[in-house]
Amino acid sequence: MEPGGALLSVRGLCKSYSLEGGGRVEALEDLSFDLGRGEILGVIGRSGGGKSTLIRVLRGSLPFEKGEIRMGEITVTPSSPPEAFSRLRELTALHLQRSFGLWEGTVLENVMRRLNALETGDEAAPLPPEDSEDFQRLQGKGRELLERVGLLHKAGHPAFTLSGGEKQRLVLARQLALGEKPLLLLDEPVTMTCPATKKQAVDEIRRAREKLGVSVVVASHLPSLLLALSDRVMWLERRILAVGPPREVISRFLSQLEPPLPLSPPRRRTLLKVRNLRKKYHAEVLRETFELRGVSFDVREGEILSIVGPSGVGKTVLLRLLSGLELPDEGEVLYRMGGRTVDITRLSYRAMEVRRRIGRLHQELDLPYHATVKELAMSRMGVKGERAVARARLKARELGLREEVVDALYRLTDYPEKEAEARLRELGLGENLVEELFPVAPWKAVSRVVKPTLRLCRLGEEVLERKTFELSWGERIRLAIALELLFRPSLLFLDEPFGDLDPLTLRGVTNVLKLLNREMGLTMIVVSHHLDFVREISHRALLMLDGRLVKEGDPEEVVRSFREMPGAEFLSELGGEGK
Repeated sequence: MEPGGALLSVRGLCKSYSLEGGGRVEALEDLSFDLGRGEILGVIGRSGGGKSTLIRVLRGSLPFEKGEIRMGEITVTPSSPPEAFSRLRELTALHLQRSFGLWEGTVLENVMRRLNALETGDEAAPLPPEDSEDFQRLQGKGRELLERVGLLHKAGHPAFTLSGGEKQRLVLARQLALGEKPLLLLDEPVTMTCPATKKQAVDEIRRAREKLGVSVVVASHLPSLLLALSDRVMWLERRILAVGPPREVISRFLSQLEPPLPLSPPRRRTLLKVRNLRKKYHAEVLRETFELRGVSFDVREGEILSIVGPSGVGKTVLLRLLSGLELPDEGEVLYRMGGRTVDITRLSYRAMEVRRRIGRLHQELDLPYHATVKELAMSRMGVKGERAVARARLKARELGLREEVVDALYRLTDYPEKEAEARLRELGLGENLVEELFPVAPWKAVSRVVKPTLRLCRLGEEVLERKTFELSWGERIRLAIALELLFRPSLLFLDEPFGDLDPLTLRGVTNVLKLLNREMGLTMIVVSHHLDFVREISHRALLMLDGRLVKEGDPEEVVRSFREMPGAEFLSELGGEGK
């Protein structure tokens, strides 16, 4: 780097976290590096290695214990006044990992608010009157930004209706609105997006660098993204292990991959039959309808089935119907368990017993922020343990609750926490009723299964006393899987679960799932945009487009068909093209 060419200089940076239960965790140790003006620096490393911490420290939103950060005329040290950290925030734009922070308005209004804040200094300030020139100017610029990230067609949609991948694109558009910021910080910016959207994001970040001259630090577990974007890559595992040409550093990192376990063949018996499933969503504010149309397929016991397709085509909707979180307008979801065939679209104790044996990992994770891992394990076993449904029936009899009401409440225990709370409020019911029906399991019973399950998911016993916010994103994902494995489910639904895992951890977790599939006969249905993962773990794959299943069969063939769709070209997750 030429003298004077650095936008950002970091020297001797150290950061650790105090745990509420006592002790400290070292996150960053003695980091020193420079970032050139207009340079894109990729950061790769194992989950929990400090990538997200580094992004937040550079942003000025996290204090640190040692070292200094220099950016232009600003120098920040641990003893700097709050104004220095505020100045760092003014100079950076941030995209946090799976953190959306969107307003309740439309997609376009979310971008317009960010643009308006550049002039007013307050994103909560009302937008100018709709008939004003200022409003028209903000609207035009907002539409331009949405077009650049491929979201213009959703401009009038409420932001909460977007898929996870679409929300990531909206967040990127909001950050690109801050064009005068010299540094763009991206933490896993495309983990939940389809291949076409990943390519759009790559093109847009490059364009921001070329047109605006911004520098970028991008932390990602996707080697292909870093190969396509980065001028240099830094391998971070609390310390900097290597910095250099992207392909060279990434190859060294990936050389640690453990070999994949082979897939065991599924059994012949059918576990799940889906027949003519239909679900229509109509929102007046959108003046349009989304419809899942006539979906039918079977799943065998011990089969790992993956569902792929572009963002927003109904993959998550389908999983919600299959797991009983929502009821279809038409069709059947028939499970064969315990010698009985049960349609879980009908509220009943039989449906509850089937769903007790179903695990579910949500796209949002949504783990309670201040709960300890021990508390979460006891709570989950209280809902999904062997005696959970029987205890609920007895309590319901005491309370005079009908079977259908008990099942409706039971389904809420599989919802993301915030959505469950909202549904309870709609029903005029309190959380205490759910807790009465499904009390937490005693620790003595839970402790027998939780420790070996944590070890399976590459988590140590020390995490039991930690709260979820004290875990890295990679650790949280492995914890979410472990919580669903506690009750030894027959079927596990995984909705975009692994975008936040580095390739080394991903391979380890993939091998654990294959082992469970082989040893326990665990059936899995997976929605994922991680196509190499789909090819590696699946017996069979389905391709969805616009609410329909359009292809079914061998994962290699289905993935190839998906990649050959116009606009869906992208790089191999573990190879690809690049520098």
